[in-house]
Amino acid sequence: MPGINIGIDLGTDSIKFFEQGKGIILSEQTAISYDAFDGEILAVGNKAGEMTDRNPDSIIIKKPVEGGVVSDFSALTQILSHFIEKICKNRVFRPNMVISAPCCVTSLEKKAVIEAACSAGAGKVHIVDEPIISALGAGLSIDHPHGVMVIDMGAGTTDIAVITMGTVAYATSLKVAGNTMDEAICAYVRKEQDIVIGIPTAKKIKHILGCAVPRTEEIEMMYTGKDYVSGMTKHFSLSTTQVHKALAESLEAIFDGIMLVMEQTPPELYTDICNEGILLTGAGAKLSGIDVYLSQKLGIKVSCAVDAENCAAKGAGYILKNMKKLEDNGYSFRSKEIVYE
Repeated sequence: MPGINIGIDLGTDSIKFFEQGKGIILSEQTAISYDAFDGEILAVGNKAGEMTDRNPDSIIIKKPVEGGVVSDFSALTQILSHFIEKICKNRVFRPNMVISAPCCVTSLEKKAVIEAACSAGAGKVHIVDEPIISALGAGLSIDHPHGVMVIDMGAGTTDIAVITMGTVAYATSLKVAGNTMDEAICAYVRKEQDIVIGIPTAKKIKHILGCAVPRTEEIEMMYTGKDYVSGMTKHFSLSTTQVHKALAESLEAIFDGIMLVMEQTPPELYTDICNEGILLTGAGAKLSGIDVYLSQKLGIKVSCAVDAENCAAKGAGYILKNMKKLEDNGYSFRSKEIVYE
């Protein structure tokens, strides 16, 4: 295809751009901020995301992707336009794009992404299921009659899919993911210590103390929040055991989703999965002990992909080199017209 080719991992929290021949060139938060009075764009990406929970009433911050679905078409178009202009600069041809999407989004939701990309300046747009694109980015071969299970744990959704012959055979997309865990930590601290903390603090707690199975060595750290009763600043401590308790319900919901897909999987594909194991991708795969937790619960080998957080972006890069193969499997969108449902 003429012109520049771009792969996009469009996530709830972050958006990554892969340029063919260069690799991942941008990784920014999926956020944009406006002046509340005249609607002028103030910041896009990380600069806008850093304002979250710190912005005055005069600044509006929007995150246009919620649970893997476009919730604000205009804001997403402006974010894409900003970064596409930054990448393409003065190039003549409109860029061709491969964009990842949760495996169970509707045709209408896919169309919203296509329209946003086209309005932002894209030429030809391909939408590919997130488990497919992540599996390719992790180096899996998926175009043979053999079943593989991929669990892509993002911020807004956890996609659980059985892949065979280059397509998704059985899948579900859960709204339980990284953001759900952040909210669970906030709720736990509020319930157990009467302290209010924001999502950014909860994310830090999850990254440092978060664990799916109890750690052999207990770690305890101090954080700062706001006393729920007095409203005053208050310091508090949290341990890995406490954070593990906070995350237990979310982890159980993910396990239940995996079992649901397993129950729908035919015996032959199920046997393949048992023999080959399950692959974890996405930022959620970085949670300490998540592979051990699922392996113990399922009785099947579970492993985390190398550089799990960037698998989708790398998979988009793979597809850019092998576009014809994806078109043969039905993954083809052109302009705003959906080729298949």
